[in-house]
Amino acid sequence: MFTTAQAQALGFRRNQISRMVDSMRAEPMCYGVYRFVAGSEPAHADLKAAWLSAFPKETAAERLAKKPFDAVVAAETAAAALGTGDFHLSPYTFITATRKQTTRKDMRFLGCSLDEADVVMVDGLPTTSFERTVFDLLRIDEDPSLVDGFMRDAARNRAHAFDFERLSELLGPIASRHGFPEGGAALAADLVLRNVSDVLVDRANDALRSAIVDICGSEAFRSAAGNASALLLDALRDAGLASSLETMQRTLLDSIGSLRPDVVKGASLPGAEAFAKDFAAATAALAKPATEGIASALAKAAGPFDAQEEGSDSMGEEA
Repeated sequence: MFTTAQAQALGFRRNQISRMVDSMRAEPMCYGVYRFVAGSEPAHADLKAAWLSAFPKETAAERLAKKPFDAVVAAETAAAALGTGDFHLSPYTFITATRKQTTRKDMRFLGCSLDEADVVMVDGLPTTSFERTVFDLLRIDEDPSLVDGFMRDAARNRAHAFDFERLSELLGPIASRHGFPEGGAALAADLVLRNVSDVLVDRANDALRSAIVDICGSEAFRSAAGNASALLLDALRDAGLASSLETMQRTLLDSIGSLRPDVVKGASLPGAEAFAKDFAAATAALAKPATEGIASALAKAAGPFDAQEEGSDSMGEEA
């Protein structure tokens, strides 16, 4: 891109620029700003053209080398450039260190001081930070619901962590105008709690889940889990539960094995009788534990728990 003033500084006349447009070698972007047709389409081309037109005699490189910047993208335009909220780039709004006016209806200048820490670069243009953009939107009385949407979008979709201290400092001068005590902390807290806190909770949960996955996947955890399993099996064996379970399993198989052919004679199912005979023969060799043995094993398994219950009952009576 180039401006008419820049072309004239290089020795071009206005009619030469017009011929370049007529021959489709250049195209107008906005008043006094042109772009070579052969060039690639830059991001936010219209915004960059508006920014160039603010101070047309200097090149972009010259202007970006100066500090503080002569024009910084701000307010609704900054929100749109940052890619958050429901805002449009136009009217193009810039913060300038000195008072500046324009007759263009699609441009607006806000004359005020701007801390260098509140400026970030977006697609090659100096732009107000998320915190400063919130302040500018509120001070020009933008719709509060749109400001809320901007903050939620910035936190959730742009993963921006708002600087609470800086936001409080910026909001101090306008806090009372919005019904909050002076100082800005209360207004900043209200904005963050309403719009950002749920996102912070979600991030904390994600971080916790990730940490748990990492722990469970570690060699140390698997080793500890194996040791715990071994200790549990030892405890079950000491309590007699393991042998009791084995006995009950054999008893169940014995019961199934006692299935007799005469039980299924009246079932009128194809092959049912043959199935019963084969099944009975297959289970005939299984061990047949005595009923007394089963009762003894169960009593032994339940013994420790009965003792605990009796102990708890006696303690209750003493209390």
